[in-house]
Amino acid sequence: MLHHTAARTLGIAVALVSCVLVAAPSQAGEVAIGKAMPDFKLTDALGKSHSLSAYKGKTVVLNFLSNECPWSRGAEPSVSALAKEFEGKDVVFLGINSNAGVTAAQMKDYSASAGIPYAVLIDTNNVYADAVGASRTPEIYVIDKDGKLAFHGAYDDRKEPEKTGGTNYTKLAVEAVLAGKPVEKAEVSAWGCGIKRAKSTGTD
Repeated sequence: MLHHTAARTLGIAVALVSCVLVAAPSQAGEVAIGKAMPDFKLTDALGKSHSLSAYKGKTVVLNFLSNECPWSRGAEPSVSALAKEFEGKDVVFLGINSNAGVTAAQMKDYSASAGIPYAVLIDTNNVYADAVGASRTPEIYVIDKDGKLAFHGAYDDRKEPEKTGGTNYTKLAVEAVLAGKPVEKAEVSAWGCGIKRAKSTGTD
C-alpha cells in the first residue's frame, strides 16, 4: 500500500512539474510594455460579442485561462475575488480560453461551477493568443485606459496550484494603472500549463 501511494504521489508531482513551464522571453506576436494591444472580436460562453476597443477608457485585465489546467483552476478563486474587489472602479476583467477543442458549453458550465464573475471569451484557433504571444494558463495582460499594455505575466508568485502567492502582481499592476503610475514589475514570467494550440506557431 505504501509503495502504491508513493507511486501515485510521484505521478502527480511529475504531472505538475511537466505542466509548469515559464513563458519564453520572445514569443511570436509578443506585445511590448507601453505598446498598444491588438484589438479582438471574440464571443463569450453565453454568445455575447466583445471587443477590446469597446473598453477603451477603462483598465482591462485579460486572463488567458483553462478549464482543465490545475494551475489555472487553482488561481481562479483569487482572480475572481480580485475582479469583485475592483468592481465599480472602471476595471474590466475578461477571461480568454485559447485551447484547441474548447466549447462554449464547456466554458459556460465551468464558469458557473467556479463562480467566475466575468465573461470568458472563446479564442477559436488561438488567433488572439498568437497575436499577443500568450503561451500559458493562467497568463495575465493588464491594459491601461489608452489601450496600451501595462503589465504582462504571472498572476502572482505562487509555487503550488492552489496556494496563493505572497505577491499579487496583477493587483499591484491594476492599482498602479489606476493611480496613473508605472507598474514596478511590468513583466513577470508566466507559470502554468501550455496553451493547447490548434496550430503550431512556435509559442508552445
